[in-house]
Amino acid sequence: MSLSQALRTLTHGLLALAISLGSVPRAPAAEQLLVRFSGLELPLDINELEAWALRPKANPELGPWLNLLDQQTREDLQRLLQQPLNLENSTIALLLESWAGRQLVLQLGSLLRSADGDGGPLLLDLLQKRRPSTVVSLLKEAPTPHLELDLDALSLLGFQLREQLEQQKTLVQRLKSLDLLPLASAIGDRRVVQRRHRALPVAHRDSALELDLWWPQGGQQAQRWLLLSHGLGGSTAQMEWLARALAARGWPVLAVQHPGSDDAAVRGLLEGRQTLPGLETLPNRLQDLQAVQAAVSDGRIGFGSRSSPPRLVLLGHSLGALASLLWAGAEVEPGLAERCSQNLQQIPVLDSSFLLQCQLTELSLPELEPPAGLDAVVVLNSFGSLLWGERGLASIAVPVLSFGGSMDLITPPLNEQLRPFQQFQHPGSRLAVVEGGSHFSPVGLQRDQALMRLGSDLVGEDPRLVQRALVDLHARFLQTLDTGESLPSGLHSMQGVSTYVLDGPMTEPLLP
Repeated sequence: MSLSQALRTLTHGLLALAISLGSVPRAPAAEQLLVRFSGLELPLDINELEAWALRPKANPELGPWLNLLDQQTREDLQRLLQQPLNLENSTIALLLESWAGRQLVLQLGSLLRSADGDGGPLLLDLLQKRRPSTVVSLLKEAPTPHLELDLDALSLLGFQLREQLEQQKTLVQRLKSLDLLPLASAIGDRRVVQRRHRALPVAHRDSALELDLWWPQGGQQAQRWLLLSHGLGGSTAQMEWLARALAARGWPVLAVQHPGSDDAAVRGLLEGRQTLPGLETLPNRLQDLQAVQAAVSDGRIGFGSRSSPPRLVLLGHSLGALASLLWAGAEVEPGLAERCSQNLQQIPVLDSSFLLQCQLTELSLPELEPPAGLDAVVVLNSFGSLLWGERGLASIAVPVLSFGGSMDLITPPLNEQLRPFQQFQHPGSRLAVVEGGSHFSPVGLQRDQALMRLGSDLVGEDPRLVQRALVDLHARFLQTLDTGESLPSGLHSMQGVSTYVLDGPMTEPLLP
């Protein structure tokens, strides 16, 4: 999928939801659609719009006007108006039961509304009624004679997305302009890796936690083990590439499968069995991590025949990164509701993690103390800019290695990694920006699987190449914990993948 196709898909997807505004017919059916575009107002008769969609060349009223559109736009509009909306689909109902799903629908109501107000509540009401129909028939069912479609607001979303992409391109240009010394690859022998699957009964869940352990066979005993937390909708299997590679380099790794926010939860959504998981799963995630660390500390879980290493490094991707930062001492700064109100005034196309972050305004987290023996935190595609405010990360006392991808559109590096990174106080903390990396780069899927067929504009560089670079930088960072030194800043190059490793002061000139 090219970038232009991705933008078109986004626009059409938003429009398809927004244009489906309506409610259970309680008033005269909608007759007119007022389209606002470039300062103009174009009143369209909905019945004529429907007739044009069916027979564009034969329609004498709208045909001469709408047929002036270029062929691709005209065909897209026709398909959109006739698009079946199977609202009986249980997946849609479960999406609407989630906090993020409801917030998104309410925001979509700002694009298409009745003449006297916001269409969000009406749109939410209709979707919850699950009346199967087409887009144009839902338009006609709206309980108001007049509807307004704000194409200017829709166009603005596209412009903002393009601006986000330009900012990320500018970030890469600024990174390239830095005078960085080349970074050598990590040195060390590769060992044979042992693997074991374990189930850990825990008090906060009905069933045992599923764990996967990897550790090196032979060689010197490691001083640290890594506790790995996957992202939302992920799994231990998707992170095996990282766990196995680090174990081969000498560090035992224990990966936790988080029920309720793993790949099984996503399958449950698609099969109509459960709602879309969000940050309501975070308290249980944090308890998962605490329970596993306690089990390793008291000897209930071990790595092979040796005693477990005494020190700990937290390692997480996306939602797993957020959980790791919170447990390491990060604090949600007061004023989250105000920050969310300011940043959710429109559909969050620039930083989709805002929808997750702002869910914390309705949740409470357990009291947390950083785990005993914590030496460092490594986070991949982390997020939390609204949560941390200006100082929320300053209380983390250990070095943090934060990875971001220059093509990450889910947790954009400027908002979610670069700006927050400046809050870390430990001089050994480093920000590593992978040129061509995306939010999907750390996900261990094959290139031909569905997620990876989104196209290079969204997936970025071949994930396998990015993952090799990530493993090497993980190893370099972990080696510095043994020597008491800090990871040098510089340019890391491996198989065509460039990663810019920066300390705190080096990030300041990168901000717009």
